[in-house]
Amino acid sequence: MKSSSYSGAARPRKRTGADHFGLFTLFLLLAASLALYIRLMATGMLSNLYLIILMVVLIVLNAVSVIVQLPLRRNKAGKLIMGIVSLLLSGAMLYGVVAVNSVQSALSKIVGKMTETEITEVRVMNDNPATSMGDTRGYTFGYIADADTKNTQSILDEISKSFGTIKSKGYDSMTALADALYDDEVDAILINQGYVDLLTEKDGYTDFRDQTRVLYTYTTTHEVDPIVPNTSITKEPFVVYCSGIDARVDDISAKSRSDVNILAVVNPTTKQILLVNTPRDYYLPLARNGELDKLTHAGLYGIDESMKVLGNLYGVQADYYVRVNFAGLVKIVDALGGVDIESDANFSCVPMETPDGNGDYTYQKYSFTKGINHVNGSQALAFARERKAFADGDNRRGQHQMTVIKAIVNKACSSAVLTKYQELLKAVSWRRPRTRSLRTCPMPTSAPSCRCSSATWRTGTSQPMPSPARAARNTATPSATRRG
Repeated sequence: MKSSSYSGAARPRKRTGADHFGLFTLFLLLAASLALYIRLMATGMLSNLYLIILMVVLIVLNAVSVIVQLPLRRNKAGKLIMGIVSLLLSGAMLYGVVAVNSVQSALSKIVGKMTETEITEVRVMNDNPATSMGDTRGYTFGYIADADTKNTQSILDEISKSFGTIKSKGYDSMTALADALYDDEVDAILINQGYVDLLTEKDGYTDFRDQTRVLYTYTTTHEVDPIVPNTSITKEPFVVYCSGIDARVDDISAKSRSDVNILAVVNPTTKQILLVNTPRDYYLPLARNGELDKLTHAGLYGIDESMKVLGNLYGVQADYYVRVNFAGLVKIVDALGGVDIESDANFSCVPMETPDGNGDYTYQKYSFTKGINHVNGSQALAFARERKAFADGDNRRGQHQMTVIKAIVNKACSSAVLTKYQELLKAVSWRRPRTRSLRTCPMPTSAPSCRCSSATWRTGTSQPMPSPARAARNTATPSATRRG
């Protein structure tokens, strides 16, 4: 009878290439999971509930990876499959980290520090001998007493600090201020750049820019209180004021006329958005003083004024706002690779100023056909601005503006945005460089002279009469200027 003997223990199995690949993907998945969770938690973008759900999902994924990859197995197919899945998940998570960083950076530029910019001109008559602020010693400066008071006073204080005590005189309106300059009651005036546009729209003052010149321009910037997010924003409806400002190359924070005034009513429960447009030239009571004025002019007193005027009209409160200028809209649409807009008619727009990639303007003319049109940024801007081609003018333009908004939202919500999100974030956070700021630049001793459905509300119009002194000097027929 033969006997067999056993000597020594079984030789341990060595880890193969599949094992090492699995361990690598295991630790990579763990590192990517931690990076994604920590980054999202730090941003505060997700509620605690969503953070808990995300944490559970990540724990389950990593637990499955550990169960598959740690033990030594004869069958390596499972390790290889799990490793490939882990690689794909890790790549997606790291992509998410980069995306979150980009989003947070863009948001910090947009809402991190809320500022408002006011551009104030020092104007004198054309025949005034002054060529710099240094020549204004002994001048009497006029200003509007009840507008931009804090900003005006800071400029007067700076002038006094640089050139000694000055005389100043306040007036009740911009027309009274202009008359004071014409009648030599004052030697120079301080006037908000936007108010000059308003003044030249009034009878008797259309040639104000021709009779006066800019001696110097101040740009002052101040911080404004940020909007506090609504804690129930995911449950209760809220209103977003969409403002398109009449600014070509100015900083987006500058006070300017608001030519697009759309309220977006968002219902987060039903996932629906209602857009309500109010034409810019409707006369409405200003919230600041109750006087009737064009809606577009409310923007000259700050975006809060526009929000209050519309809120009083519709009996709602705008919780948030979105603000864009011409160049900003062009950049956003171009960053998306263009959008598809649907036109209800064939039409051509009149030649109008269109910004290029640097925010500089040239005159362009575009045509649109009935049906779907794929447009770039400049074409989308022209589509949203045209009104002369239609009998219903502003109402049709408002409908087109809402069409552009819907097209942008649809493209931004599509899968196409995944490859373009960096360009989109740069576009929405882009700001043209500012000019000089009073609070950071010293006063110069010399400076060169430099020349869904439209709302159906309607109110009466108000047209102030020119002062007798001004009317006597200006007998020419006022010229009408188109502002598209």
